[in-house]
Amino acid sequence: MEDPEQANLVLNRLKALGLRLAIDDFGTGYSSLAYLSQFPVDELKIDRSFVRDVASNARSEAISTSVIALAHQMGLRVIAEGVETEEQLSFLHRNGCDEIQGYYFSRPIPAAAFAILLAADKRLVMPDPYLAPRTLLVVDDEPAVLAMIALALEGEPYRVMTARNGREALEILASNEVQIVLTDERMPEMSGAELLERVKTLYPDTTRIVLSGYPDVASVMEAINSGAVYKFFTKPWDEKRLRTQIRDAFHHQETLREASSRSGVLVRPAPLQAGR
Repeated sequence: MEDPEQANLVLNRLKALGLRLAIDDFGTGYSSLAYLSQFPVDELKIDRSFVRDVASNARSEAISTSVIALAHQMGLRVIAEGVETEEQLSFLHRNGCDEIQGYYFSRPIPAAAFAILLAADKRLVMPDPYLAPRTLLVVDDEPAVLAMIALALEGEPYRVMTARNGREALEILASNEVQIVLTDERMPEMSGAELLERVKTLYPDTTRIVLSGYPDVASVMEAINSGAVYKFFTKPWDEKRLRTQIRDAFHHQETLREASSRSGVLVRPAPLQAGR
């Protein structure tokens, strides 16, 4: 790679033999965007350093999704290296990554064991997001609040999941199809507004709601104005109103999804006014 012209000659000769070519560890070392147009490559491999924290680190998320989008726009396939957890696998799958390699599927094994693995036709079966149960994720750093909200929503026709901070919430979102996120605003490490900005970028189809007793009005209004927040409620909440608004949010999502499937055009939920 220190002599790009010579490398290009060699790669084209290899390509003429019928070989497929991949750029390894893309995003590190010698890899460059210029190589994508200069060399006859077929695939990009996302370096494991970006995959390691892909479900919880904003920079790793941004780099991985950007590489996938760029590669697909150029007609290239994408392989993620170092996939070891279900959260990593689910995040990559939901963002269109074509292939994975890593310990999640299998650790390195001797040739004889590999032959048995190949003969067994072991496969990864990914869930169909359209068949997943309707899911609400509630995020609050107070366990008592999580328990009260879960109790208030008992009997509703959807699954309720909980997280105690933004990091836990992002891990759940990476491995589950979540339609609605309901979060407190004031939390340590990552505020509700910051979390929903991340959710807006990574999961734009997810409806985002703030429920807080001590809101930072400026940050909440900024989140509303930027489209990161669908609704805003204050504590203590009106149980009947909360249940109704969450049902309406699910209905709003399903209406948009049906419109998308009929038109063949992806429709994103539009930000609505703040509620109280």
